[in-house]
Amino acid sequence: MKLKSLSLAVVAALSLGVATSAMAADAPATATNNSALTQSAATGHWYAGQGHGFWVGGALGMGYVGSADSGAFNGQTSAPSAKLDAGYDFNQYVGVYASYDFMHDLGNSDLNLATVGIKGNLPLTQKLSAFAKVGGTYIYANDKDANQVFHMHSDSFSATGGLGLSYQITHALSTQIGADYYQNLRTSKGHADLTQAYWGMTYKFGQPATPAVVTNTVEVVKEVAVEAQIPTRSSYVLPYQNGQTKLNDYGRYNLGEVVATMQANPEVNAQIIGRTDKVGSQAINEKISAARAENVASFLEANGVSASRLTVSHVANSNPIQTNSADSTNYVQRSVQIILK
Repeated sequence: MKLKSLSLAVVAALSLGVATSAMAADAPATATNNSALTQSAATGHWYAGQGHGFWVGGALGMGYVGSADSGAFNGQTSAPSAKLDAGYDFNQYVGVYASYDFMHDLGNSDLNLATVGIKGNLPLTQKLSAFAKVGGTYIYANDKDANQVFHMHSDSFSATGGLGLSYQITHALSTQIGADYYQNLRTSKGHADLTQAYWGMTYKFGQPATPAVVTNTVEVVKEVAVEAQIPTRSSYVLPYQNGQTKLNDYGRYNLGEVVATMQANPEVNAQIIGRTDKVGSQAINEKISAARAENVASFLEANGVSASRLTVSHVANSNPIQTNSADSTNYVQRSVQIILK
């Protein structure tokens, strides 16, 4: 029953994460400041969430006991629960956490569970990751009547483990689904094991917002003669959020400049290179980098640039962009590079 409960929670989490990822991939970035983005394109920088920092969260769930242990809870096998937790991530792989869980009316008792432990994280895709927890729990119970399961105002300790999945919605906000397992709870009718399945949200402090573009409409009041232009830039870097393949507002803004330059200079060709960061499997990174490059090429062709003037390729994370920055991290590599020549 213990393994079955944990397995069901993880399978459900995978389904939620895949469905949410499909919807989020279609969402464009929101508009903020145009001048800030221009500077970002010139320097090759794109903001991303930090791997370390404090976080807080909350969740709702259900506590379950196996049929073999139901006798220790007056035949009751489930009860609603609520969770509050907080922690600190040392990096994207490991951190510490503390949580408080309240379980209402399980075998005529309200359970209060206070847990501290270590939390490990494993990235699966650009936005989806698996996590595991291990720690110790102090359990305090308030019994409600004479048919008490726990001794009145009793307490005990339990070894605790947990599994789950987390999906990143923004740099700061993510959603989780998982299951925690509490071993060998002491009751007045013997010992029992408890599993809690839950869904919740987490907010991480100190994460910057993703910038995007404000498009201003300009009314033309006078016609002027336009001569052939000499390209003022020979290279463009269009950054993407984790898992994103479709063009965002920032990408379309810069591609408008590329189209104008290539139409005014018929001898100029464009090399298009799709990239990803190193998070995720090689197969997924190949697919994402190819889709990014193809979407850029399709936009240029739809706006009058001949396909014969475009060279399209993708390198995933095998040929990262070289920068002068000491912190050339993932946000620089989640991009499509356009080289005019």
